[in-house]
Amino acid sequence: MFKALLSMLFGGSKKKVDPAEQQKQRVYQLRTDLEKGIKARLTKSKDPKAAGEIAELVVNYIFDFGEFGFEMSTGKDIKKVVGAELLKVCEYKIVDPIQLCVAITHRALATKKMGEVFETHLRDLWILCLVPIGPFTPPDSAFPTPQQQMLAKRIREIAITPKQVENCIKAWEGSMLVPHMQKWHAAVQAHQDHE
Repeated sequence: MFKALLSMLFGGSKKKVDPAEQQKQRVYQLRTDLEKGIKARLTKSKDPKAAGEIAELVVNYIFDFGEFGFEMSTGKDIKKVVGAELLKVCEYKIVDPIQLCVAITHRALATKKMGEVFETHLRDLWILCLVPIGPFTPPDSAFPTPQQQMLAKRIREIAITPKQVENCIKAWEGSMLVPHMQKWHAAVQAHQDHE
C-alpha cells in the first residue's frame, strides 16, 4: 500500500519514453549495426584497422547525405576501396531497406537536409539498392511524425526506371517489397508493349 501511495504521489517509477528519443536511438543502432556488419565482412579480406576505417567511411556516406568524411590526407587507394565497397553493401543484407529509408528520413530532419540534397541522396541510395523510393516508399505509418510523412511524400515522387527496379528485385530477393516491385515492373512492361 505504501508503494502504491508513493507511486501516486511521485508518478511511479516508470519513466515515460520520448518517441523522438526512441527513434533517434533506433537510427543510431541501425547505423552502428551497419558499420559493424560491413567491418565484419571486410575483416576477412583486410586488416581490422583498414576494415574499420572503410566501414566508417561507407556508413558516413549513407547517413551523412553523400559526405564520406575523408581527411585531407586520405589517399586515392582508400577512396577507390570505399567506392567499391559502397557498391557491395546491398549484397550483405545487413539492414532492412525499409528501416534504412525511415532512418535516413529521420537523419534528414535532424540535419536539416530536406531539399534537393535529400532527394538526390535517396535516389543514389536507391540506385545502390539500399532504400526503396518512388511507388515502393514505405507507407506513412512507417514514418512517425508529420515532418517525416511530408518527406515520405517527396520520396514517393522521385522518378524510377524499370532497370533500377530489376536491380532492386535481384538485390532484395526474399524481401516483402519484391512481389509489389514485380507487379509494378510487369505493369510497366505491359504498358510499354502496348505503345
